[in-house]
Amino acid sequence: SATRAMPGLAWLIRTVLDGVDASRAAVDEALAGGDSVGVAPGGIEEMFQGYPKPGWGKDEEAALLKSRKGFIRLAKKYDVPVVPVFCFGASKLMRRFDLPFAEALSKLLRASLVVVY
Repeated sequence: SATRAMPGLAWLIRTVLDGVDASRAAVDEALAGGDSVGVAPGGIEEMFQGYPKPGWGKDEEAALLKSRKGFIRLAKKYDVPVVPVFCFGASKLMRRFDLPFAEALSKLLRASLVVVY
């Protein structure tokens, strides 16, 4: 994950944001310790869906869950509730440049590289 490649980012997430890495092992450990966990299962792919990508209108949003079921298995394992939340309009908070290489590079690095303005 990106936190292994960038130790400073890992420190920021753990210390300042009181978060955990998005890996299965880290989420498993957090749930085993009784922590609550928020997950954005669409990840990087979801960030790049929607406007200004061709074929998407300014008022359209995307939620991608098709192959993201690991968080459900962990919730069942620890008998914790899953509370679905979708933030309508989140894609309108900032505009982003549609840079074709950014999506591929983000997937490769497993970190979102989005240029906003």
